[in-house]
Amino acid sequence: MVGMFEGKEQRSPNLMRFIEIVPNERIVADHGTPDPDDPDRFRFTVTFDEQTDGKTVLTMRQLHPSRERRRAVIGFGAVEYGLQTLDGLAAWLNGKGADPPSHGG
Repeated sequence: MVGMFEGKEQRSPNLMRFIEIVPNERIVADHGTPDPDDPDRFRFTVTFDEQTDGKTVLTMRQLHPSRERRRAVIGFGAVEYGLQTLDGLAAWLNGKGADPPSHGG
């Protein structure tokens, strides 16, 4: 993964294994490092819910291996980075961004 952190480009090894993809409904994947025994690997689920006004509500959930790991990820800024990624995606979908988001925050 390549992303900006505190104004500097950062590279982090990561691996995403997609478990389930249901078009227009949900994506489920495991996220971690390439290490098969990664103790910090977590599962994320993204759901898409179409509203009566034709818009879609996107919900992202993460399930971490422990309460402590969840706290560490939140403390690192994962929520804010996730919101930044969604803002970038929205801008790209609306034609206001040159490139799709490059990181998941």
